[in-house]
Amino acid sequence: VPVAVAGHSFGEITALTAAGVLDQDDFLRVARERGELMGSCREPGAMTAVAATLDRVREAVGRTGAEVVVANHNAPEQVVLSGSVAAVERVEAALAAEGLSVRRLPVATAFHSPIVAEAVAPFASFLDGIPFSSPRLPVFANAEAAVYPNDPEAMRALLSGSIARPVRFVEEVEAMVASGVRTFVEVGPGAVLT
Repeated sequence: VPVAVAGHSFGEITALTAAGVLDQDDFLRVARERGELMGSCREPGAMTAVAATLDRVREAVGRTGAEVVVANHNAPEQVVLSGSVAAVERVEAALAAEGLSVRRLPVATAFHSPIVAEAVAPFASFLDGIPFSSPRLPVFANAEAAVYPNDPEAMRALLSGSIARPVRFVEEVEAMVASGVRTFVEVGPGAVLT
């Protein structure tokens, strides 16, 4: 039995379900709606993983002038950038020229960026019709790197807004450690987070 749960991006819906906030049927409804809304965003986007510290990536991106955002801070030396396809191509070339390792991710668009912000309001409206129960255990949120609130309306707002906000996974794990968590178990289709 976990003492706390957290998800990474889409996995946050799974974490909320594991904590009893959503039941199984609503989990599936929420998952499908989120995917359809994010997949229907008008502007094509891309994501690329950079093997470097967050500070180094931010400095290097700043020199490029490319309009990309830090979408995920996944590990001390792994940052994912999101933006338009052209902006990501530009930043990849510039960072590679600086000797940084970049790897394009096979994703549908630029998740956790302004490109998918148009999905936030429709997702929030959809979530208004989904019952949210109080969590049975703490659920750590990607966007806040802190525990979800207990209030259903606040939980819906945080979940819907997280579509366009960065996944602060490093800080989230650090917050979990600060709260006393010492053993982490990754549950999912692989072990990429571990």
